[in-house]
Order: sequence, then structure tokens, then C-alpha cells
Amino acid sequence: MPRKRKPARLFQRKDDGAWLILDGGRQIRTGYGDGFRGEAEDALSAYIADRKRRQRITLEPHEITVGEALVHYGEAKVKSVKDKERLLHSIQALAPYWGDLKVSDVDVDTCQKYSLWRKKSAWTVRREMGTLNAALRYAAATRKITHAPIVTLPEKGAAKDRWLTKEEVAKLLAAAAPHVQRFIKIAIYTGRRKTAISRLKWLPSIDSGWVDLENGVLHFLGKAEAETKKRKGVVRMPATLHQEMQTWVQDGSHVISFKCAPVSRIHKAFGAAVRRAGLEDVTPHTLKHTAVTWAFMRGMTLEDATAYFATSRETLEDVYRSYSPDALRNAAGIMDLKL
Repeated sequence: MPRKRKPARLFQRKDDGAWLILDGGRQIRTGYGDGFRGEAEDALSAYIADRKRRQRITLEPHEITVGEALVHYGEAKVKSVKDKERLLHSIQALAPYWGDLKVSDVDVDTCQKYSLWRKKSAWTVRREMGTLNAALRYAAATRKITHAPIVTLPEKGAAKDRWLTKEEVAKLLAAAAPHVQRFIKIAIYTGRRKTAISRLKWLPSIDSGWVDLENGVLHFLGKAEAETKKRKGVVRMPATLHQEMQTWVQDGSHVISFKCAPVSRIHKAFGAAVRRAGLEDVTPHTLKHTAVTWAFMRGMTLEDATAYFATSRETLEDVYRSYSPDALRNAAGIMDLKL
């Protein structure tokens, strides 16, 4: 029969007189030494109260820090989330401001102060605050806390209207390293996001996108992957891209590779190409914006664009459709009153 565990208790070291808390096999320093027995007992009481609090099934919002809720969420989701880097980056960004605050401190005022403290774009802050909101809702759903406070997100702000001309794309390609050139061409021809492109493999894959060169098709999802809000889908390659990809050397498992190794983050090499090309305000996402903008300028219909770019109809209408030469042409004809 196993021995009954002894309750947490104080113990004074003989060598230096320090008071420790013994709890099972753990030794926790109280920070007090010889002559401070009363203070050590207070530390023991606080330790026992905190341990009881943590052992309870459900906590009140004022009994748990936001940092604990973020860790609880991160540990659960990092195993299954598609974009682990984005999740971890958001949690790391949130931690310095929110980590030591209690969940009960989350309100309109602290959310607005975070936006000012972060000094980033509204889109970046919204993404991070979305992670905070998800973490608190998950804590409530798993009965870590009794209820989740409301997280106030900043306004979306206006979408960037930066797209590249053909001359700028030519400059960028000329200034880019070979693996970045591949990335740029796939992005311009397909309008896909950087992660979907960088994960492409040459052979069929269960957990990653892959290339079907024989049939001229790019699968941006692995065979066992589920579609997410950041839709990827399948694209039939334009003939020019298909012909060029057939000439690319398969120097590694991934289409975008450097010294035969996959390139998980393209930002550094892409940024260097942007600087060499003398361009400004250009990111990998600018390539998607450029691809969709060019498509509408050349007359692609909203229905075809929704399917081809795996982008929601709402986004295409709000951000890109005005570039189409046919946008509202019928309405303009009706309103041509010849006064």
C-alpha cells in the first residue's frame, strides 16, 4: 500500500538556515532565512492557497492570469493547428503586455491600450487579439475559467492598395535569388499565399501541397489535409508556368528549396531582392494582391476568380473588383441619361 503523501510543510536547512517548502519530492525556496520563521509561514500559506486554487476544476477570471490562459491554449492547439509559427508568434507578441494581467483585467480599456502599446498595423493587432480571444474562449469551453470576457478588436482599417506593375515584377525577378524567383513566379501565376507556396513538394504528399507536372496541376493541400479559412485549393497551371516548371531542377523534396533544403521562411531573401530592385512597400503578400489585380484588369469574372484564387467572393468584391474594366459597366449604361 503506497504511503500517504505528507502535506506541504516548512523545512530549515542546517547549512545556511534557509526556509524551504517541502511538497512531495519538490523543494521550493521561500526567500527567507534564519530569524524569519513568521515570514516563511506566510509564504507557506500563500503556496498552499495557490496550489488549491490551481487544483480546482474551474477558476474565476480574477484567479488566473492571461499568460496562463495563453499557455493552456497554445499547448492544446500547437499540436493540431495548421500554421504553428503564426500561433506561436501571436502568443509571444501578446505575452509581454498581457502575461501578468488577470483574465478579469481584459476589457475595452486594456484592449485599446494594447493597440497603442503594440505600435503595429491594425491588421497585425487584430490577428493577435483574435488569438487572445480564441484562448479565452477555449479556456471557458474547457472549464478552465467560469466565463470569458469580451475582447475588443481594433477596426480593420483600409486594405493596402499596393500592387506591382509588370516592369516592377521584372526588376524583382532580376534581383532575386533562384529559389526566390521560383516563389515569385508561382505567386504571380496562382495568387497563392507564401505558406502554401513554400510547402509545395515535387511528389504527392499527405500533409503538404504537391505538384502534378504530368497534368499541369498544383495541389496546395496535402491528400489528408483539411481546408482552412486561409483557403488553398487546387490550381490548373497557366501554360507558361507549366512549361517553365518542367525545366526546373528538382534539387530537393520541395519546389522552393535552397541548397536542397526546404525554405520555411522566405521573408529575408525576398526582402533582400526587394531592396536590390529598388522597390518600396513590397511583401510576399503583395504578389497575391498583384496576381488578383492583374486578373481583374484582364477581364476575369468574379465567379472564375473566386474559384481560381480560392478567395472569398466578399474579399474579391471589396478589394479587387473595381479593377475590372467591366465593373458596373451595365449600371453605368443605365445611368447614361444624356441630359
